[in-house]
Amino acid sequence: CENGAKAVAWESTAKTIGADFFAAHSVSDIWQQSDHWIEDQGRVTEPLRYNAATDHYEVVSWADAMREMGAGLAAVPDPNQAEFYTSGRCSNEAAFLFQLFVRLYGTNNFPDCSNMCHEATSVGLPKSIGIGKGTVSLEDFDHADLILSIGHNPGTNHPRMMATLREVSKRGGKIIVFNPLKERSLERFESPQSVVEMATMTATPIASSYYQVKVGGDAAALKGIAKALVALDEAARVSGSERALDHAFIAEHTAGLEDYITDLATTEWADIERSSGLSRTDLEEVALAYSKSKSTICCYGMGVTQHRTGTTNVQQIANLLLLRGNMGRPGAGICPLRGHSNVQGDRTVGITERPMPLLLDNMRDV
Repeated sequence: CENGAKAVAWESTAKTIGADFFAAHSVSDIWQQSDHWIEDQGRVTEPLRYNAATDHYEVVSWADAMREMGAGLAAVPDPNQAEFYTSGRCSNEAAFLFQLFVRLYGTNNFPDCSNMCHEATSVGLPKSIGIGKGTVSLEDFDHADLILSIGHNPGTNHPRMMATLREVSKRGGKIIVFNPLKERSLERFESPQSVVEMATMTATPIASSYYQVKVGGDAAALKGIAKALVALDEAARVSGSERALDHAFIAEHTAGLEDYITDLATTEWADIERSSGLSRTDLEEVALAYSKSKSTICCYGMGVTQHRTGTTNVQQIANLLLLRGNMGRPGAGICPLRGHSNVQGDRTVGITERPMPLLLDNMRDV
């Protein structure tokens, strides 16, 4: 894919930039350039200090950089006035040492890339299912007959996922997509590993159905699907046919169904349609497909989490999966798609302002 090729090219480049480059370009000048231009200049190989008077970065030695950082940290009156940022591009080993150093310094201030991309997941999922992580593995996709894809573009952001979605489609599984824009990779995918597809310029269809939800309308769309699903369940109860909800699972593993159904009942379809940008018919179609699925996985990305209603969006996804018992069994569950490759690893080894007591106890014992 394009993004994968760019990432490999930029990270493996032999080009470097140093003092001459930063003398010729002010920070304001660099700010006006595209990310492609900036990456194409090469890799930084030495520490840099920003000079506010000249608006230029200046190269400093490693010894001076360490000395100035140490002096700056020592001068902070309260360690909690300092913040230490890292991201999922960091290895587990480096992240562990980083958090150990910072905690010895005296603070838990660890803003991380996941605060931007998946804080809604970290807050919302524990309240819904007790853990702020996905519940599926790659193997589960082999057993799912329905994939709900909400608010992400795997062709650009998770290219390796395309092969998995392609296999789901080829064996007859359904993939229902919710995204404001029609992304080409979610419509069809030409696998670079398929000689036939590459030679004949053919592609595998990905989305069985594609719904262009209004930006910010995810929670309304999810409530609409749930509302339609509850209506299907009631109709099945009256007719004596197979129920649309997994009542045994709900009774054993969940709480609050009555309040949830009341909330759905008092939410008008007109409000759902206006907020979601989708019709009642659209959402009833999804509910019907979902009711017929034996094992469903819901994948979501930044298009779900980076909203004022991000936490609500995540919890509505969890609610929808819980209604049919699509948690804790093969081929079913929730799949938050991370923005960086090792966000979960960073969090697990201590890059968080809310560390687990067991982690702190073990570090103290060591």
